[in-house]
Amino acid sequence: MVKKFILQWHLSEVCNLKCLHCYQENHKPVALPYSELLNILDQYRNLLKKLKVKGHINLTGGEPLCSPHFFKILDEFKKDKNLYSFSILTNGTLITDEIAKKISEYNPEYVQVSLEGGKKTNDYIRGKNVYKKVATAIKCLKKYNIFVSISFTATKINYKEFPQVVKFAEKHNVDNVWSDRYIPLGDKDDDLQMTKEETFEYLKLMENERIRLKLKKSKTNVAMYRALQFQMTNDYPYTCTAAKTLLTVMENGDLVPCRRMPIVVGNLLKEDMYDIYKNSKVIKELKEDNVPDDCKNCEHSKKCAGGLKCLTYALYKDLNHKDVGCFL
Repeated sequence: MVKKFILQWHLSEVCNLKCLHCYQENHKPVALPYSELLNILDQYRNLLKKLKVKGHINLTGGEPLCSPHFFKILDEFKKDKNLYSFSILTNGTLITDEIAKKISEYNPEYVQVSLEGGKKTNDYIRGKNVYKKVATAIKCLKKYNIFVSISFTATKINYKEFPQVVKFAEKHNVDNVWSDRYIPLGDKDDDLQMTKEETFEYLKLMENERIRLKLKKSKTNVAMYRALQFQMTNDYPYTCTAAKTLLTVMENGDLVPCRRMPIVVGNLLKEDMYDIYKNSKVIKELKEDNVPDDCKNCEHSKKCAGGLKCLTYALYKDLNHKDVGCFL
């Protein structure tokens, strides 16, 4: 039974930064007219009503604040506050006191800001002076009592700096820090991808930080609910939700199972979201949660279902493979 259906909505492909590991870097800029954006939102409303579930929208990009329609879309969200909640995923560089105050008036569930390590590493990955801008953005958001989450994408060059990110979060009263692994952009030999041994070390760093914060009763939380992280925490295994309770709308209207799994299953400018969800062969395959052959004897296989599906797809272009970071 679906409890909440999440839509990742790339409101704008346009971004004011060039990130070292951006999933959008090969996309041509597209700016849909407001009428088309409303049509996409109506399709999502219809899907929720037909499935009889609540929803949640993550506004992302590119940089969603680059969209000229950003606050007009938030105005639309006000009409449906009992149907779905929403959050904003941003690089933080455009958030001023004025913008933070305005965002707070719409009552987002949270605002997620990206940070990739200490100042030197973060600014190498995300651009000069971004570290300082992120600190300013978080200060503004917290001033208006917005729940703030930091997102850390672990790569070969930055995973050891996860503790620095957590300390930054504590210093700036951030509510939550979560992390997942980098997904290579179609290159199996990508020099940002972590080895199995590095993945183990990274997950151990995460768990050590989570324990440290709990012991000191910090208000900052380290969330460990992503693929393979349960192996450190003994918590319930995470299962990929792509296509089951998650869909992603790209800036040109393409519908994909997840923003990190670029398999186009339809285009919402030509097709209906609910019809695609019910009839797509790709979506049906992902919903079946088929366990990879090399995972079938694992005690966690029925829940974990092979780990990070988007990473498997990026490396092999099919899903019948164990997560390359798994050390069981």
